[in-house]
Amino acid sequence: MSDEMETIVSSFLFTFLAIKALKPIADKVGLLDTPNYRKHHQGAVPLIGGVAIFIGVVITSLIFMKLNYQQQILLGSSLVIVLLGVFDDLRDISVRLRLFVQASCTVFMCLSLNVTLSYLGHMFWFDEVNIGALGYLISIIAVIGGINAYNMMDGIDGLAGSMALISLIALIILFASKGATEYMHWALVFAAAVIPYLFANLRLGWFKQKIFMGDAGSMLLGFVIVWLLILGTQQETKYFRTVTALWIIAVPLMDMAAIMIRRIRKGNSPFKPDRKHLHHIFLRAGLTSRQSLIAITITSLFFTAFGLFGELFAIPEWIMLISFMVLFLFYYYSLHRIWIIVRWIRKKTIR
Repeated sequence: MSDEMETIVSSFLFTFLAIKALKPIADKVGLLDTPNYRKHHQGAVPLIGGVAIFIGVVITSLIFMKLNYQQQILLGSSLVIVLLGVFDDLRDISVRLRLFVQASCTVFMCLSLNVTLSYLGHMFWFDEVNIGALGYLISIIAVIGGINAYNMMDGIDGLAGSMALISLIALIILFASKGATEYMHWALVFAAAVIPYLFANLRLGWFKQKIFMGDAGSMLLGFVIVWLLILGTQQETKYFRTVTALWIIAVPLMDMAAIMIRRIRKGNSPFKPDRKHLHHIFLRAGLTSRQSLIAITITSLFFTAFGLFGELFAIPEWIMLISFMVLFLFYYYSLHRIWIIVRWIRKKTIR
């Protein structure tokens, strides 16, 4: 069996077993999600998806991968992020504490690995842009943004996991195309661990009881994906361009940015939860949860494929950046006027 196949099978299997083992524990310790004014699911659902994914990744990494220094640091920081998520799932800790821990982990990663998000490439027409020491601040913003982007996607069954899986598959393709075997394997082990979670979350195959990812899962996946993007674009050897990273997480990033801008314009905290995300709009427009999942997943696949196309065929970075900004402005405009658009579509459909 090839190393890649061993990684896939092991990560899938150990995550699957972790899900089975954690369910009774979740019931005992109260790691459950109960319905409220924002959550309309039926009954208490175990919040064990993120912990199970992490367990599957750790066991696979220890058995089948010789962890280098970078991977050890990333795994250790990820453990802190997972524990933070578990405490948040159990106790609903404050936004300030969450942001402080996330920022601290990011600074620790930057200092330990001697890498920051400072190199922007040729995104602005002129020579290469490197913002130097400001890279620490941009890294903190990027990691916190990535964590919250995937967290905000965790609103309907399968959505956050599907968005993460698409991003991880794109990273596998990018790293594999440049022969970055270690990074490819790291993305592969996380991607394989997400799959049994999706089966459980959507109640497919062997899974009859639903589980949720929890903040532990969305924080973990957002943290890891953003750091793989940073490691792929900011080291001496650059495996893909910085602008490509925007397209790899396009839908979660655009949804988060649009929602936060709208909240701030209304005088609210950008972290105040509501039911005005993209998936909520699809649901209120009449689509089912599964139809909304399919529609958003297809959209994400299209955006990510365009980013891969631009990278593999070396479309100029400034064109890729302008395309992304135009798409975001269109996205924000559409969300801002979504009900006008929905009413117009309904009128056309009735006619």
